[in-house]
Amino acid sequence: MKLYRKLWEVGSAEDFMEIYVDCVECHFHAYSKGRVLHRDLSENNLMFKTVTDGTKKGILNDWDMASFVDENDEIQLSTATHRTGTVPFMAKDLLVATPPPHLFRHDLESFFYILVWAAVHHDFSAKTRRPTVPAVVRWASEDFETVLESKSYFFTEISKFNLVLANVLPDSAGLVPWIRLLWKMFSKAFQMAETIARDTDDSQRGGEASEWDHATLGGQITFFTFMKALGRTPRSNFSP
Repeated sequence: MKLYRKLWEVGSAEDFMEIYVDCVECHFHAYSKGRVLHRDLSENNLMFKTVTDGTKKGILNDWDMASFVDENDEIQLSTATHRTGTVPFMAKDLLVATPPPHLFRHDLESFFYILVWAAVHHDFSAKTRRPTVPAVVRWASEDFETVLESKSYFFTEISKFNLVLANVLPDSAGLVPWIRLLWKMFSKAFQMAETIARDTDDSQRGGEASEWDHATLGGQITFFTFMKALGRTPRSNFSP
């Protein structure tokens, strides 16, 4: 008997949601307390186990590509520009020729892609994973430019977003509110980041640019904003 099982074997969207939150909280706990950033989140690294009372608990697996972070929340120099990740779940920032250092928010973006991927591929009732659907097949391309373009359109063109939602399996309908709220959160943050980047005139942007927190896209992409979008209060003793 396998100790840990894949997400699509969980049996219901309701159980999936609890396991998903377990993994999001575990990831933050490892980062904030253990000073470790995972950097390779994927549908295969979020797993679950069933404990003695029958409850299913989320397991965040495969920390081979993880890096320690320093007191400034920056990863070690030896791995700072070493791109890691599983392509369908990699953050947009990391899909360029010279990627920036891997940030905590990049892993949160990966968590979002995992949620979307599960909603369109995981048949919870049958405990199976269906083949990659055309709406997101470009996310799995070997060409990073193709992946970046597809994910960018997913956030900027509502028709592309709705096309993905049209592929959500019936068992996963309960995940759609989460997807919509997180999509709005990331879309707004990305749009603001692009506006800041385009505004190169210091006299125009003044203090706004100097106060802009790139690591969280102006405080919009954090563990706490992510959990708020899920409508969940952190179950551990964390504080913003």
